[in-house]
Amino acid sequence: MLAVKINNLSYQINNNDILQNVSLELEQDKIACVLGPSGCGKTTMLKLIAGLDKVQSGEIYLHDNLVSSINKHIKTEKRKIGFLFQDYALFPHLTVKENLNFAIQNHKDLSNNIDEIIEIIKLPKSLHKYPHELSGGEQQRVALARSIIAKPDLLLLDEPFSSLDLNLREEVRDDTLHLLQKSNISVLIVTHDPFEAMFISNKIYIMEKGGKIIQSGSPQELYNNPFNSYVAGFFGETNKFSGTVINSEVKTPIGVIKAPKELESKKVEIHVRPQAIKLSEESTPVNGIKGTVMASRLMGEYSFVHLSVLNEKKEIIHVHSHMPPTFSPNQSSAVGIEIDKSQAFVFPIS
Repeated sequence: MLAVKINNLSYQINNNDILQNVSLELEQDKIACVLGPSGCGKTTMLKLIAGLDKVQSGEIYLHDNLVSSINKHIKTEKRKIGFLFQDYALFPHLTVKENLNFAIQNHKDLSNNIDEIIEIIKLPKSLHKYPHELSGGEQQRVALARSIIAKPDLLLLDEPFSSLDLNLREEVRDDTLHLLQKSNISVLIVTHDPFEAMFISNKIYIMEKGGKIIQSGSPQELYNNPFNSYVAGFFGETNKFSGTVINSEVKTPIGVIKAPKELESKKVEIHVRPQAIKLSEESTPVNGIKGTVMASRLMGEYSFVHLSVLNEKKEIIHVHSHMPPTFSPNQSSAVGIEIDKSQAFVFPIS
C-alpha cells in the first residue's frame, strides 16, 4: 500500500509556478525525501498533502483514499497526519512535558512513548521548562518529538534538522532515524541537504526551482547514475570540463573519459567527483597525465588537494581532488593523475 500518492500536482501563486506536474509515491512504513534548493516548492507540497492549502490541479491520495483534488478537500484534522514545519509551533504556555503530553491526550495507550522520546531528544532536565526558555535547537527537538510521539499514519517533516549545529544535527538525525524505523511510521521529509537525504531516506525525489521533479530513485541510484548535470552537482562539488565526443571518448585535461555512443560528435559537459581523481606523488617529470599541487589541506576525513593542470591550449585549469588524510604532497610538487571512471559523468550540452 502507498502511504502517499501524488498525481500531476501543479500550484501557482500570483501566476508564478510553484509546483509543475509533480507526481510522487511513498510506500507504507518507508521514508522518502524531497530534495531541492530553497524556493523550489518543497514546503508548498507538504502543505498541500497536509490539507493546509487547497489543490489547484492534480490529486493527492493518502492510503488509497483521495483527499485532495479540484473538487475534493478533506480537512487537515481528518487526515491523521503529523507534521513539523520550520516554525516549530510549540504551545508557549505549556512546558516541554505538557507539550509532549498534549500530543497523546486522546491516546492514553501511547503514554509509555514519552519516556522513550525523552531519551531521544536528550532534554531530561528541561521537561519543566517553557519553550521561551529553550534554545532554538532545543525547541526544534521538542517539536520533532511531539510530531512523532502520537504515531500518525503519515509524518511530514520540513527541514527538521536545519537549526541544529553540525555535531548535534548528526546525533539527533541518527536518533530520529532509529526512532522512525522502530515506530513503523511513513515519513516524507523535505530538505536542501543531499547528505541528510541520503542518510535518512529510502527514496529521494530531486526538485529544481520552478517546482519540477528532475529524477527520483534510491540514494545509490541518484549518486551513481545522475540524469543530468544538475543532479550530478547536487551531491557535492564536481570538477567540470567540456569537449566533443570522438570515437566514444572525450578528452579532458585529466585524462580521456568514455562517452555513450549516442553522444558521438556532440558537445558534452563532463563532471568528475573530487574523490574520483586519484593522485600519486612522483618525481618530476611525471609520465602520463600530471598536475602541479597548488595547495594541500587536511579536512579531517580526507586531504583536499588543489591542482593545476594544462589543457590542449596550454591554459591552466584548476582541479580539486579528495585523497586519504595521510596524503600530503608539498606545494608545487608534481603528481600523477588517474580517474575512477565510475565517478565521471558525461552529459550533452543542450
